[in-house]
Amino acid sequence: MDKTILITGATGGLGPAVVKAFLTAGARLYVTYTSAKKYQQLRAELEDPSKITGIETDLTDETQVKELFKKVLDRNDHLDGLCHLTGGFWMAGDISETSLDDWNRMFDLNLRTTFLCAREAFRIMKKQKSGYIITVSSKQALALPAGMGAYALSKGGVLGFAELLAKEGKEYNISVATILPSTIDTEANRQSMPKTDPDEAGWVKPEEIANVMLALIKEEMPISGTAIKIYGKV
Repeated sequence: MDKTILITGATGGLGPAVVKAFLTAGARLYVTYTSAKKYQQLRAELEDPSKITGIETDLTDETQVKELFKKVLDRNDHLDGLCHLTGGFWMAGDISETSLDDWNRMFDLNLRTTFLCAREAFRIMKKQKSGYIITVSSKQALALPAGMGAYALSKGGVLGFAELLAKEGKEYNISVATILPSTIDTEANRQSMPKTDPDEAGWVKPEEIANVMLALIKEEMPISGTAIKIYGKV
């Protein structure tokens, strides 16, 4: 797989599975992280960590995001794909119990980072007239459950943003897709819901999502504008 891929949020719950899938396929990988310790832990899990380049970046910071993409282009003359995994989850009360700070935090982590990263990738891909951008929304963006307003609506923004970007990218051969998973089987989710059996609840394995992302880009599937639901067995 002769492609250059940028994976944001590589040290999060979903990140390692996506990194491993693309490395196994032979891609050239650039990944972002905010914790040097977690990045080293990720590298320790890989058979050949020399095949990834990590760039410490605060993805809510516009200047740092621009510098991130500049560093990628300094080492390559193109960018084939962006897998934007960065986001955040917060199980709030109802809207009356939601502070403005918590509201803004969800939109910063989920929608702001998506906008900043996708915008820079889009600028590069417009010039080269090709590329794939994959974002991660959530099943809750469609379900809009009570008590999860800030999270669900920020993920709904990610979904709408990807649909708009797909329309703008059509004439430039840029494909944009969104993954809508149900609860992902991560260590963080297991700790926050210790009484839930992930298998019984039908949580989605990170590897399942990673394989979908890999197939979309590796096989150059005509999926622009698609919202792909991955809900597990329930």
